[in-house]
Amino acid sequence: MKIKNLKNKEFGKDIYIVANGHSANTSEIADKLNGKIVIGMNATPLLTEMYGLNIHYYTVSDERFLIDDDKYLIATEKVHKSTVRVFRQELIKHDAPGLIDGTYYVRAIGRDGFSFNLANGFYFGCTTTMLSIQLAAFLGAKNIYLLGVDLQYPRSKPRFYSEKKTSPIDNFTCVQIKNIREAYKQLKQHNIGLFNCSKNSLLRPYLPYSEI
Repeated sequence: MKIKNLKNKEFGKDIYIVANGHSANTSEIADKLNGKIVIGMNATPLLTEMYGLNIHYYTVSDERFLIDDDKYLIATEKVHKSTVRVFRQELIKHDAPGLIDGTYYVRAIGRDGFSFNLANGFYFGCTTTMLSIQLAAFLGAKNIYLLGVDLQYPRSKPRFYSEKKTSPIDNFTCVQIKNIREAYKQLKQHNIGLFNCSKNSLLRPYLPYSEI
């Protein structure tokens, strides 16, 4: 699958990225996003099971998500067949063999930066949110809205879903914020809006806030 086939596929549309922070765990979000273009990531398909969230695109960039048995099942069995999977190139060795031919794999070209052309690769920014933002731009988004990008990880339950084996919380929050802020500046130069929709997100000082 060649990623260039997705270029401007959603041109001029608003795109909503749903991450795994606690603020995403509500039926209200699923209801408000009905009929919208949605990019999910990692465990977002669980919101489909719980609330009927319709995910059009699905991203994973951290191989630890596919190495964990329970999370592997989310990425391979709980994603709807109509959902377009876009994964980091290095994850192909961990992916389900039967899904490889129908998945887009994009190479990482560095940690810090922003790419408007996924055919050349993407910057991983220590968060799958960065792959999702660059995908949204590549799809031709007019505005990009971030939901559940809280960047706060309560020790008892870091993410909205329960984990039998809790993944360690990387001490890269500053790197994540730096890259998302840079994405905002790069997108603004192209008249593309990037908005934070989480009231309690650590992004509040760095991105304009918007209700959905």
